[in-house]
Amino acid sequence: MTIEANNEEQRQEYRLSVSEAVYIELEAGQDDATARILLSRSTDLSANGLQVVVDRPLPEGNIYPLCIQLYSPPARYVLTGEVKWCRPSGGRYLIGIALFESDDTAIVGWKEEIARRLTQA
Repeated sequence: MTIEANNEEQRQEYRLSVSEAVYIELEAGQDDATARILLSRSTDLSANGLQVVVDRPLPEGNIYPLCIQLYSPPARYVLTGEVKWCRPSGGRYLIGIALFESDDTAIVGWKEEIARRLTQA
């Protein structure tokens, strides 16, 4: 895990360069068996957003439920995010996602976890 300062991008915060599982709910279903979920991997994480690699483009401006599964220590955060940008990268796509502040998500715990990781790095 490395920490990078933001010199070129729009985010105004530190980010962690780490690969974690990110599940993006493309379409809700009547139950878990019928929901359409896209599995992606993070390339970096911050308190207010993340960058992921996916195998298909997602439209800018779309809002999706997300589940970020951290490996060590193991933790799961259910969040909501908006696709801010999408660009091709080596046959796949890099997507920037801004996280929403919402009482219905684990955003407070997420921000606490990112802060904890930043202080330990």
